[in-house]
Formats: sequence, C-alpha cells, structure tokens
Amino acid sequence: MISILSRAALAAATVSVFAAPAFAHMTFQNGTSAPGESFRGVLILPHGCDGAPTDRVRVNIPQGFADAQAEAKEGWTLDAGEGHIEWSGGSVADDAVETFAFTGTFAQDAHEVDIVFPVEQYCGDVALGWDPVVSLGEGGADAHAHAQDGVTVGDLTISGAFTRATLPNAPVGGGYVTITNTGDEADRLLDAQSSFSPDVQIHKMAVVNDVMQMSQLPDGLEIPAGETVTLEPGGLHLMFMDISQPFVEGETVPVTLSFERAGDVEIELAVQAFGASGMSSGHEGH
Repeated sequence: MISILSRAALAAATVSVFAAPAFAHMTFQNGTSAPGESFRGVLILPHGCDGAPTDRVRVNIPQGFADAQAEAKEGWTLDAGEGHIEWSGGSVADDAVETFAFTGTFAQDAHEVDIVFPVEQYCGDVALGWDPVVSLGEGGADAHAHAQDGVTVGDLTISGAFTRATLPNAPVGGGYVTITNTGDEADRLLDAQSSFSPDVQIHKMAVVNDVMQMSQLPDGLEIPAGETVTLEPGGLHLMFMDISQPFVEGETVPVTLSFERAGDVEIELAVQAFGASGMSSGHEGH
C-alpha cells in the first residue's frame, strides 16, 4: 500500500521519514506567467525519499491550464491523462537533482493569482506531496473578497485571515493572517488550535543555499512592538496537520490563536480558491 505524505506531515511525524526538520521543496525553474500566455513548466526535483530513489512523478493540472503536454524524458514512460501528467519507470537517486518539464497555456480569463500545480513524488511505497506555484500577477479583488476584517485582542490587531481550498484527500492545509502590534511591548504567538486539525503548527519558509526549505517554529513567533508580522503563502504560515475534512471554497475554518501577552482570540479563516494569494491590502501575494 502506498503511503502519501505531504512535506508538512513528514516534518511533523513522530517517526519521520526525514531526520532533518527542514527540507527542500519541489519548485518551478520559472514561477511566473500571465493569463493567456503559453508556459513551459520545468519542475526541479530536489531529492528522493530518505535514501530511496524517485521512480514516479505526477503533476495534477489545475483548471485554467489548457493543452498540457509532457516533454519526453529518456528512461521514463509518459502518461498524459485527463487532468494529470505522469512520468514513471525511471530512477532519480536520493542525492540527485532532476528536472521534469511540460507545456501548456493559461486561460485568457484566468484570475491573476498564484496557481498551484499539485505534484506527487513517488519513491517505491512512499510519496511526497508538493505545491509548486506559478504566479500570474498581484491577485484581483475576487480572490480577496471574503477575508475577515480586523479583530483586536490586547494590543494586537488580526486581519486578512484566509486559507486555500484543499484537495479532497489532502492531509494538510495552510493558514494565513496579518498581525499588527500597536503596543510598546513585544508579544509572541505561542500556539494555535482548530477543530479541523489535532495539531496546528507555526512554520516558516526560507531560501537556504538557493533551496526553499520549511521548518516548524516550536518556540512560537515574535510579534515585535509597533510592527506588523504577516503569515502568507511562501513565508511564515500556520500548518493544519491531519485535517479532518477538506477546506471548501466559500466556507470558513475556525482557529484559536494563543498569544503570550494578549491571550487567546478566536478567528475564522475564509476559504478562498485553490492557489489564492489572499488579501490585497497589508501584503502582496506570492
């Protein structure tokens, strides 16, 4: 039986497939395009699965991306079916870096937001789930319409709370919010809880030696006095582990944030479209 684990689920597991808390993400060589433009997606595969070689890579094609065609790769068998592209039968060593390419065209009426191409990387009976993104622009008003207005607790104002719709069987979901500290003392986001997940973690993403890595912040996240901290796609974020049900566009996901000084505050994350970049005010989409 194949075990499909997301990158975040692997990082959180008690007995992790990886020994290190942070690891490289699968990314696009060029992660930008525009509505109506043709696009050549070159996926950079950063590693195998803790010693096991990669033998299959599957790209799930999102709505709004037409005429998707995979580029042949020596030693690999291609399968370009409805809504997906797959390379199988080859082998990429765990310590090797490899690329997989495909082409297609974004719809002329595609929203100017981040478009996610969910990827499944298989290494025998284990699989990793990745969310490489192509940015089509800054993001329009439709993508931000239902994010929560500001909520105040102590000296903190929480605004722009949103999440993205998840696939039906996705094990994890992300959470994004902007926190402004108007006080004279720093505060700290210590924890988060939600009925949708038994374990909500605070994560950060950063580029280390030209490789995007993600790691948990076990000591929480400081909110400096007089400053604003933004949790957003591609940076700091909440990670909902082992979610009990999919995040459905148009609905909300409740979460309680626990701060060191301000205490607890309950907010709702507006579930936006798959790949949405969030609020247009307060920060830019990624």
